[in-house]
Amino acid sequence: MSQPIQLASERLWRAIPEAQRKKILQSVWCSQCRGSTTIIDYAVLADDPGILLNGKCQACGAQVRRVVN
Repeated sequence: MSQPIQLASERLWRAIPEAQRKKILQSVWCSQCRGSTTIIDYAVLADDPGILLNGKCQACGAQVRRVVN
């Protein structure tokens, strides 16, 4: 992935109000825990409809993802 795409994705993420970003981070589905969790150690990546958060479940450490558009 090229640097300009990563920077553009990060700008889109930072354009979301902080309170809303916090809610998004705290409402990610974990297939291992079979429930809602908080995403940690995440990266902001480019995705077709918007951005993709790719990280780990706070509870079990499994890989989780969240699309934000």
